[in-house]
Amino acid sequence: MGGNALKNTKTVRKTTACFKVIEDEILLKISNVSEYEARVVKYYHTKKTHGDMDILIKLQKSQNKSDVLAFIKTVFKPNEIYCNSNVISFNYFDFQIDFILIDEPLWEIAKHYFDYDCLGNIMGKSYHKFGLSYGWNGLWYKFRNFNGINSHNIFITADPKKIFEFGGYDYERYLKGFETLEEIYKFCIDGKYFNLETFKMENLTQIDRKRNRKRKSYHEFLNYVGTREGVKAFEFNKDKSSYLPMIDEYFPEANLIEKLDVLIEEDRINKEIASKFNGNLIMEWIPGLEGKELGLAIGKFKTRLGDRYKQYILETEIEQIKIEFLKTHYE
Repeated sequence: MGGNALKNTKTVRKTTACFKVIEDEILLKISNVSEYEARVVKYYHTKKTHGDMDILIKLQKSQNKSDVLAFIKTVFKPNEIYCNSNVISFNYFDFQIDFILIDEPLWEIAKHYFDYDCLGNIMGKSYHKFGLSYGWNGLWYKFRNFNGINSHNIFITADPKKIFEFGGYDYERYLKGFETLEEIYKFCIDGKYFNLETFKMENLTQIDRKRNRKRKSYHEFLNYVGTREGVKAFEFNKDKSSYLPMIDEYFPEANLIEKLDVLIEEDRINKEIASKFNGNLIMEWIPGLEGKELGLAIGKFKTRLGDRYKQYILETEIEQIKIEFLKTHYE
């Protein structure tokens, strides 16, 4: 994905004509000697050259990554193979091929997300404004704990049509495909909730900035929008929790509010526990205890209490917790 995964094998960009020849060869090899269902990711119709070839591989319950690796080595005999999460990159002569492994239940949404270059990535920025995460594995709600850390992802749906329509995107238009990159960009800005500020580099998270700096199509998207006049700007509420009723009403099958209530209560308990027993307090009790030793001491105390740990901290005053911790530590 991106054409830069292989470091020790020289690969070159291919014209669309060459790309199609390679596509036919690889899909034929897959169909002749395996049971894998494979599909090349769609691209806009006038694309002239390609840095790599992304191929989705559907995995049944009985299939796994090791099986695919063995298949690649046997059938394609590449000079180099690189694995990154669910993506296996290898060379086919002087071209990079990326097998993207997709579990069967996520097959449809993965096709929608990966198709058409940067579209899925751009759409995902809008969903983030609702507190949601959109990716090849569907739509998720990100729950942040009392420390502001994303601690749980609540699955919302993997239904492509519902995801598009919730995000204000014209699903029927999407199904027609795109002739040019500009048509993809226009599809994005025609979305109900488009706001350029959402996409500017300075407004992205540090991780997103790092990723999108390397994506030529993302910069071209920003340039394209910057030259358009009269582009609407939807005003999002800064409080993402205000969209919870809207999400819950649109996706009742996700039971979002019910699941959130459980997480919020768990988080309240964890916050109270953390206020009465934490590393900073322990370092006050035992000056100089830090790092690995601090972790071992905390672990020893928790092991001693076992399943009673949380209830004990909740019901016990800090001074008594200190006494019991010191007793455990020095015994």
